[in-house]
Amino acid sequence: MAHPLAQRIRRSRFASSLAVLAIMLSIALSPNVGQARVDPDTGSPAPSPQDPATVAKVTGGGTVLAQPTYNTTISSFGLNARRPVDFLGDGVAEGRIIYDRHRNSTGRLVNIKVVFMQATATNTPPNGTGGTATIIGDCSLPGSTCPTTGSAVVYVEDNSDDGSVPDKFTITFCTGAPAPVPSGCGGAEGGTLRTGNIQIHPDPGVAGEAISTAGAAGVFGATPTFNGVELAGGIFSLGVRNADGSGYGDLHVEYTGISLLGLYQIISVDAWITGVTTIGGTTTLTGTCSLDMGDGPPPVGGLAFTGTLTATGLAVTVAGSSIPSIPKTDGFIVSE
Repeated sequence: MAHPLAQRIRRSRFASSLAVLAIMLSIALSPNVGQARVDPDTGSPAPSPQDPATVAKVTGGGTVLAQPTYNTTISSFGLNARRPVDFLGDGVAEGRIIYDRHRNSTGRLVNIKVVFMQATATNTPPNGTGGTATIIGDCSLPGSTCPTTGSAVVYVEDNSDDGSVPDKFTITFCTGAPAPVPSGCGGAEGGTLRTGNIQIHPDPGVAGEAISTAGAAGVFGATPTFNGVELAGGIFSLGVRNADGSGYGDLHVEYTGISLLGLYQIISVDAWITGVTTIGGTTTLTGTCSLDMGDGPPPVGGLAFTGTLTATGLAVTVAGSSIPSIPKTDGFIVSE
């Protein structure tokens, strides 16, 4: 079906070098290395130091390829990190890391709490976001899911919000206990975002602030349709936060199905969340999104978006058209 020209959903640049796709842990953890957004005057990335005292909040939701080990496997991630309300500049952070490698392999699921962070926040116009962050999660806490009993390190770059310079996400697993610089760390997995978005805000922690984080997949019990496509299932990921009735964050959903011609088709929704409310166990999301029907024409951007997240799945409405709820049959949805 035809769509007007609109901004494209960010796609992975598969021709990137291995050095970019597999960021070494020594780079990710160094307090003196980071990459800010592209300088609008020069068009070149300007290095910025990461600092454990930087006040910042990180939200993210999207997908990466699980490179270099699984070059064609898609992984969903959801991310939230912030400083505590009584932050003393010592690197302590709160939040959650969720990672779901959509492949039948060991160590493919991660659901852990954030304990440390170092960051740089560039406050780039027009949205006042941008920068880099290295986020440490604790794999040893009760209820954690992680391929190690030590810690995990997530490195992210918020390079742009329109996909002109793709954001990045990598995750590394360490045998050492969580610390600003964990020991016994292996190689990084991930790289340039395939879809989705990372945001780094220069915002302090707020008392009573709630977060929702997800990285999951689901299979429909029946065969619902959307715009003539029979849907079989999908994957979704998000990182959102709210306090006092307002909030923000990022969301990505992909639906797999069969077109009217009997061909395999992927429908993608990428949402910029600008409103979050949580009542009981239901989180309602509002914002704008882009819709890619996966049938050739470019995605349509600037569409009205609403979503409903519960412990069992995610339902969304795009420009007034509802897409059936994806039930969570794999991965995690955590609201806290």
